[in-house]
Amino acid sequence: MKKILAALVALSLVLSMTAFAAAEETINFWTVFTGDDGATLQGLINQFNEEHKGSINVNHTAIAAADLYTKLPLAVQTGEGIPDLMIGHVERLPKLVGDGVLTDVTYLLENGVDAANYPSYVLERTNIDGYQFGIPWDFNAGVTYVNLDLLAKYGKEAVLDDKYVTFDEIKEVGEAIKAAGEAETVKAINYYGSLNGYLPRYEELGGQLVDAEGNLTIDAEIWGKMIEGFRELYQAGYAVGQEDDASSMFIGGSLVFFESGTWTNATLQKIEGLNYAAVAMPCYSAETALCRSGSHTWMQPDNEERTEETDKAVATFVDWMGAHSLAWATDAGQVPLYKAVTETAEFQALPQTFLAEAFMSDHIHVYTYYHWALLDNALSHVGKTAIYDASIDVNSVGATVQAEVDDAIAAM
Repeated sequence: MKKILAALVALSLVLSMTAFAAAEETINFWTVFTGDDGATLQGLINQFNEEHKGSINVNHTAIAAADLYTKLPLAVQTGEGIPDLMIGHVERLPKLVGDGVLTDVTYLLENGVDAANYPSYVLERTNIDGYQFGIPWDFNAGVTYVNLDLLAKYGKEAVLDDKYVTFDEIKEVGEAIKAAGEAETVKAINYYGSLNGYLPRYEELGGQLVDAEGNLTIDAEIWGKMIEGFRELYQAGYAVGQEDDASSMFIGGSLVFFESGTWTNATLQKIEGLNYAAVAMPCYSAETALCRSGSHTWMQPDNEERTEETDKAVATFVDWMGAHSLAWATDAGQVPLYKAVTETAEFQALPQTFLAEAFMSDHIHVYTYYHWALLDNALSHVGKTAIYDASIDVNSVGATVQAEVDDAIAAM
């Protein structure tokens, strides 16, 4: 009888150990990808889950950005429903760290995620006080799509020779459109506005966005000079009107240069017969050009209850996603940053991937202003009205943005 009992105990221990060894780690994962790119991401997650069935399962929740940045601090504060991993915007990271919402990702970098697989000039943007708080997933940036057929029609293909388009070259294209008698139906350029449209041009003109202490310091006259330049293009008849649908115009063949972002490429690449390229946002000169770029970034919310086993599973997932991120470029139209992917011929043949080329590294500016959300809101309130309304003093626009941000900070 004792032998039977001993055998049963031993069998029970073996079974329990087997069950423990086979326990599946679940990763609760939040992202901001609620659009078409979210479907591409979910496809990658499904592939990962299939390949790691029985060991790791990723549970993905896509949340609109504004809601995610509201829900996340509450989850960390209450200790309830904290995700194990998230992808957020790099611009938001400094404040999330300052508010105690994030933990550093040192453990991930020591257990399967190799920092050498990512560009150092992007990694350094998420290093705060010597601690790494983020790992880049991609670049997302304002870019200019170019209708190559229209450019050839007006004999201006040479403007792309240096891979930049200047405002003077846009004027040349506008004049060529006029000379062809098509200025009423075809336009040279639109205005994206917002962070992507304003910040790099402001700094290219010599403006300083923040001072040494990290405070917003908009020079109203320099901001006004930028607005005045945009206004001149519109008044000359080169630019779209305020109510025009630039996306439809570009797709329909009546807009040469289309200011938008990498996220638009997923739509454009599905348009049959649309012959286009992508370059940086228009600049004042190729030598001084700046491109405002963000980065969708892997981050870990602070959670003392998260286990080491879960963190190891997270590291496995993050590294796998980087190595399999080509689909993020081909299907979602984005610019993944995992070096083994960016070095492939298939990646380099895509129109948006010039952002990952070496020649762009000195021209890309990844902003990490602490009160980024407040600046974003202020710019959205100002909008593009001053470009079209000549009664507005151009020097008042930057001052209005500065005042709104200052007032919002004071009210916190």
